[in-house]
This record gives sequence, structure tokens and C-alpha cells, in this order.
Amino acid sequence: MESGSIQQRLGFSKPFFLGIGGSGMSSLAHILADAGFQVSGYDGKKSQVTDNLEKKGVKIFSQLSDLGENIEYDSAIYSSAIRLDSHPIASFFRQKGIRFFHRSEVLHLCFEHLTCIAVGGSHGKTTTTAMTSHILNDLGYSPSVMVGGDVSFLNGVGGRFSSGKIGVFESDESDGTFLNHNAQVRILTNIDEDHLDFYHTREKLLEAFSRFISSGTQTVILDIDDPGISDCLELIQDRSKIFGFTSSTESNIKSAGFRNLVHYKIESKKLNFILDGKEFEITSRFPGKHYLTNSLAGVLATYSLGADPDKAAKSVSEYAGVKRRLEYIGNKNGVDIYDDYGHHPTEVQAVLSSIRELSGGRGKPVILFQPHRYTRTKNLYQDFAKSLDQVETVLLLPIYSAGEDPIPGVSSELIANKMRIRPRILTGNLGIDLSTLKEVLKPGDVFVSLGAGNVRDWGLELLKKTDTP
Repeated sequence: MESGSIQQRLGFSKPFFLGIGGSGMSSLAHILADAGFQVSGYDGKKSQVTDNLEKKGVKIFSQLSDLGENIEYDSAIYSSAIRLDSHPIASFFRQKGIRFFHRSEVLHLCFEHLTCIAVGGSHGKTTTTAMTSHILNDLGYSPSVMVGGDVSFLNGVGGRFSSGKIGVFESDESDGTFLNHNAQVRILTNIDEDHLDFYHTREKLLEAFSRFISSGTQTVILDIDDPGISDCLELIQDRSKIFGFTSSTESNIKSAGFRNLVHYKIESKKLNFILDGKEFEITSRFPGKHYLTNSLAGVLATYSLGADPDKAAKSVSEYAGVKRRLEYIGNKNGVDIYDDYGHHPTEVQAVLSSIRELSGGRGKPVILFQPHRYTRTKNLYQDFAKSLDQVETVLLLPIYSAGEDPIPGVSSELIANKMRIRPRILTGNLGIDLSTLKEVLKPGDVFVSLGAGNVRDWGLELLKKTDTP
């Protein structure tokens, strides 16, 4: 379908993005720019993300005064992270009578004419979306893509509008918008207790995911070994759409009624699975079981749309990764420096398990963790403590608010006080904190900046310092 018809369906042609530098927002901005829209946006921080958008002709403002009075925009796009009632540009646009659209609404309208794969779950969405898109791109399907991260095969960005007939997008459960689309194929990576600030109870979270499984789709790919998914399946009566996979060889009553069930095993860092009576193998450049099972989900999703499973398995084995997903960013004086977006206890646990494989006994893992959001820290600080206790050297930054108001009594000390080891709590000032890191790091160590805020800056600054150990 031509871009003109997309503009007609959306009802605008000159969108303005509030917070265009965010991962999901920047990806959508790339999609609209590719589709012929005149895209502009605001972000208070210049970055490689905004530079990539400007190279594509997107006009970006860093302050309200630069907009001027004679604006030409016919729509404003926002995410759930934007507080429309207090955002100064939102107030300005409202006075001008400009219409507002949530980014999820725009994405779904852009992709509604395509056969779509939506990737949902508490963890691993970005990686699995990127893997699935990589397979389809590699096999010549030329998919349109929306990933909440920067992907190598998209030349370091997270969004593309393409000529193919398939779309792949990351589906966000944090605000409930993952229930507002009609993707024909859905992947569900796992279910964990996250975003309880929105859902309030685990029961409501499971009910939302049960709707994700049950409504408006043809096939749902999911890991039935995941405890959260297993509990969610208790709520599902019609299981005829479910294409499950499991490492268990025992019959399981919870798999009754599935469309298909694939068995797999992992040995020597390889995943082997049986499909249509044939055995296939998946390998990964990245350590950890979750990379292999997410790869399998991508292979099964593309297979359900007609891709050759052998070619898909070989393709995903060459997957190069997503920025901020256990991303190697350099070495300084014998210290390997990695960065990861993990900001939930389960994600933290997975990263720390993987990093032990990477260190290989040469040195010690050193984790710099930045808690993300006051509400998440309040709800999960004990779980964070248990996950971080996997390694001996942990440093904590102050909580990154992500726009939330502080909650009295909620700080990084909540996590520290529950840990078996006593972590060092840093100041949040780069210059001061780097002196502490210099004391801790030794040649052979593996350093990981971990969190969804700006913790990556500490790792990048380490690479610049000539006096780093």
C-alpha cells in the first residue's frame, strides 16, 4: 500500500513527536519518515539517535522557544511517558488546536494493511523482535519493522517502513496498548510481575496477557515452560491458536488443545528442535538460555508465515544483536565494558548469569546498576537484591526517575539493605563516581552498566579516561 493512503488513513502528514529521542518514539519517527511524512520533533538531549533522525531529514528542536508561533504541524505524537497535562509543548499545541495521537495508535494504523508479527512479554521483546525481523530480512521478505532499540541490519536505527507485505513490531504491555492491535501472529516471550503500577495486581496482569493470547490473532508462539505463561494458560479455554515450545519430554496437561507443540533441548550452547519430523539447530553469539529460546520463538513465528525453518534457524544464528542488550562497547586497560538495558529483577538475573560466561574466570564481574522508576523499586527491591547477589562486586546509582515523582523512603538503599553483600552506593555524579570505579576495576575484569536510564554514560566515560585501571 502506498504511503499516500497511509497518510489518508492517519489523517495527517506533518507529525510532531514529543520526546522524539526515546527508543520507541525514534523508531516510529523513522517509519513515518520512510513513508513520506514530514516529521519533526522535540527532545531536550542531543544524541546519536537524534543525529540519525536528522540525517533522514527530520527536524528536531531542543527548546520550546525555537518552535516559533507560525507552526505547520498537523498532529502531535506522544508516548505514555509524556505527561500531557504538564508538558509545555503539549500545552502550546493544545492552544493551537493540534490533535494528539498516542504512538501505539499511529503504529497500528501504519501496519494494519500488513501481515503482522507482534512481540509481547515482560522481558526479551526488543531482542526477539529484532531476531524475527532479522530472519525475515535475511530471507528476502523486506519487512517493515518497529524495534525499541538500535539494530545493526537497519543501519543502527530501530524503525523502517518497507515494501514487503509483513510487519514486525514490539508490543508494549506497560500501558495496556498491546491489546489494541490485530496482528495475525503473536509471540509471547514470558510473563513476570512488572508494571504493577499500571495493573496493580498479578491477577489483572495475567488477565491482560490472556487477552493478548486469545483475541484478534491466528497463531500465538509461546514458551510453556515459563511459570508466568503456565499460570496464564489456566485462563485460556480455546487453545487452538497456540503454537508452543517446551524442553520437557513429559506430557503436560497444560499443552492439551494446542495447535502445535515443539520440543527442544539445549546442549553445548546449542538448541536443537524437532519440527515436521526433522531436526534443526540454533546457535547464538550471545551467552544465556534466553537468547536461544527467543531465537526459537522467532524461527517458529516466521515458519508460521511460510519461511523455511532450516534457513530461518541458520539466519537467526548469525543475529548480531541490539544496542543496549549485553552490548560490548569496548576495552580499557584490560577491562571489558558492556552495557545492558535490563531493569527488572528477572532481566538482571539473566544478564548476571550471562556475564559469568563472558568473564571466563579471568577476572571478576563488576556491576553498576541504576534502578529505574521509584514505583518499580518500591515493589521489587527485595527481588533486585536477590538478583544482584549473584556477583560479589555491585555498585548502585541513585534511582532514575523516568519522569516519576519521588516516593518518600524509596531509594537505592532499599536494595542495598537487603543484599547479602554490601554494595557501594555512588553519587550519580560522573566525575566523582569514576574515581570510585578506578579503585574497583582491575585488568581482566568485566564491567557492566545495567539499567534503563542513563547508566550507559558511566561505561562510555570509562572508555575515554586514559587513567582507567
